[in-house]
Amino acid sequence: MIMAGWFTIAKWELLRSKLKFDIRSLIILTLSMILVIVVSYAASQTGMSMNQKIYLAAVSQPDVQPIIATDQRFDQIMVDRFTASTYYEYGADIGIIGNNVYVGDTRKAAAAGDALENTFTTYRELVLTSYNDVNNSHPVWVTVHDLERPQTFQLAGAEETAQSFTSRFNETTGLPEGVEGESTGGTDGEASGSVRTGSSTISPEEIAALDEMEGKTFFEKQTLSTPTNFSPPIPFTAILYAFLFIFPIYFVSQFYSTSLMDERTNRKGELVLAAPLRGRDVVIGKTVPYLLITMLIQTAITLYIIGVPTDLAGLERIFLVLAAIFPVILLFFALSFYSAILSRSFKELTFASVFLSVVISGYLFFPAMFANIHAVSSISPITLIVRLIEGETVLMNTYLFSTLPFYFVAISTYAFGTFIFREEDLFTQKPISGKIVDCFEMFLAYPYGSVFLLSIIFIPFVYMTQLMLIVMLFNLPLPYSIIAMIVLSAMAEELVKTVGIYTLFKRKIAAINLKNVAKYSILSGAGFFVGEKAVAVLTLAPIASSAFGSVMTMGALLLIPLVLHTTTILVSSLVMYKAGTRYYLVSVVLATLVHSIYNIFILRGLFF
Repeated sequence: MIMAGWFTIAKWELLRSKLKFDIRSLIILTLSMILVIVVSYAASQTGMSMNQKIYLAAVSQPDVQPIIATDQRFDQIMVDRFTASTYYEYGADIGIIGNNVYVGDTRKAAAAGDALENTFTTYRELVLTSYNDVNNSHPVWVTVHDLERPQTFQLAGAEETAQSFTSRFNETTGLPEGVEGESTGGTDGEASGSVRTGSSTISPEEIAALDEMEGKTFFEKQTLSTPTNFSPPIPFTAILYAFLFIFPIYFVSQFYSTSLMDERTNRKGELVLAAPLRGRDVVIGKTVPYLLITMLIQTAITLYIIGVPTDLAGLERIFLVLAAIFPVILLFFALSFYSAILSRSFKELTFASVFLSVVISGYLFFPAMFANIHAVSSISPITLIVRLIEGETVLMNTYLFSTLPFYFVAISTYAFGTFIFREEDLFTQKPISGKIVDCFEMFLAYPYGSVFLLSIIFIPFVYMTQLMLIVMLFNLPLPYSIIAMIVLSAMAEELVKTVGIYTLFKRKIAAINLKNVAKYSILSGAGFFVGEKAVAVLTLAPIASSAFGSVMTMGALLLIPLVLHTTTILVSSLVMYKAGTRYYLVSVVLATLVHSIYNIFILRGLFF
């Protein structure tokens, strides 16, 4: 019966989405898409380009003409020496007269000179590779070793020594133990005609190996290249992956939040609330269609990038990519759902959606730029996707580290939103802060609801906030980044630890007296302590050795953090006891100050 309820709501939601577009709009949209596809295909087949014939070259040498003809950027004129000199003097960007090249004194002419040099270089490589004897045409081979970057901001106990790093590099490059390799360059020359890449050896005796290089798509990893075409690893690929996977989520989540807001503004949602269904059935029913549509889009994108799997390993790879992107989708939808409930108008919904999208996008994009470079990149699930697409293995603890915060925050946000999925919050102009406090009041009113459990539930929110702070502060110089991390992390912790007590006192669920102040401070501090230790054990291993990780895992001192949490909550609660709940923010600032002083004292080795 429960399944039938949310399934019916899901079917209604799909039907409503179809009715938003009439037949005329669908026809126009379909014709527009067909026109764009046809024009794009025609442009790709005809070789149309904005860079065609942008440089004028006057050429007097017939044997140079075929070389320049390979570059569509040049508009060449074949004339005699005297006419070529005239063209060059009166406007041509380049004049090729005899064996000399004359370049004008304009910026465009300088760019034409660079383009001509690249054209001749490319042509020379094509000629060399056409002899079907790669080893003789390219006698020098260079093997590139991508080394793991040493963590320069680790604590002393976890810092990798220079000797161990040098030894590991020598093992990788095959150098003797007594010979130090050049760790900064990452390259070494070999006179033999073989290329060693990792554990595999490629001996390209035929030209087919280089032909395969020319046919690679943008997403395939480069393993063999001529010097001109060699491109070092850059973060652009990770950014492109992130854009491809995240953009459809933006698009569908907008439809999702708009649908919820539309039912609130035209009050059609009252009919759904009047049905004999529980709130969670309605929420699930409205979410499932958009979730399935988004997963289908993500599957199509994954198949496009990786290709159709031909074996079990390929199928597993696609499944892991979808498993990495699923919690991201869930979080986007959860925040869209909660924003649609809190907002009082489409204007507020637009602001909330854009703000939250920018924050989550930064969380996803910036760490992914450091994929395979720094442990901080593991924060983003996009990093997992990049590694999987490149054929690397992702360990379970890395997957949990990246995705568990998304799962926990998404589920908690949906739960809090479902608490206020009721008429008095959906169809009134109640302030946003009032609705947020309603969520916590509804939770505390449950038989198993308590400030102890609420503090545990808020741990993933603090965790994601602290990880976002790492992303934002990562490039700041030490020790300023660590100080900012300490203060902002402490503020985030104090907000969530005291919000349950604030709700109890604000809504008069509990009397404001010293007994309740002490009791709830101990309960909230103990809950946060338990949740903090669970998070440290389960997920923080990838960055635990860094200075940022140490700010988040100072709980190794066992019971001292429990005393700290209880003390800071007690400071905040005493301020509310003396001055009232209207001074809640002042109480949080005081508690943050106490917490920051303690953290700076513990991490004083990083500053002094």
